[in-house]
Amino acid sequence: MGKNIIHCGPVGAGQTVKACNQIMCGLNLLGMVEALSFAKKAGVDLETMIQVTTQGAAGSWALSNLAPRVVKGDLDPGFSVRFQQKDLRIVLEEAERLQLPLLGTAQVSQLLRSVQAHGGDEDGTHALITALERLGNVDIVPDEQD
Repeated sequence: MGKNIIHCGPVGAGQTVKACNQIMCGLNLLGMVEALSFAKKAGVDLETMIQVTTQGAAGSWALSNLAPRVVKGDLDPGFSVRFQQKDLRIVLEEAERLQLPLLGTAQVSQLLRSVQAHGGDEDGTHALITALERLGNVDIVPDEQD
């Protein structure tokens, strides 16, 4: 599967590192969809915003790969909302056991739950944009007729 095999420590450490990856992916995704929403509401061309910000400190895999898909209306999964929610549930259950508040992760999970409630269970995680569209009354994902 992967090209790099890294020993993370005792039994369970690899799963913890995977959970850390899911936390960062979710929060990075939230930042990306919030930026798209902000730019759109402010009247900035989304493709220009993506072009500029991918070159700066905010650059990320999600911004380079998923943001252009959102702008084109492509919410097909690379990784589905359903699977992201499974991973975030595991993270939040472990955080509960550790008595560790993960405010951002919990917020991403709740926003993805809204995506699921509107039929987006099998959409890609970048369908998180649809929750922000509803909350902010902003249209980013083009309709199929557009």
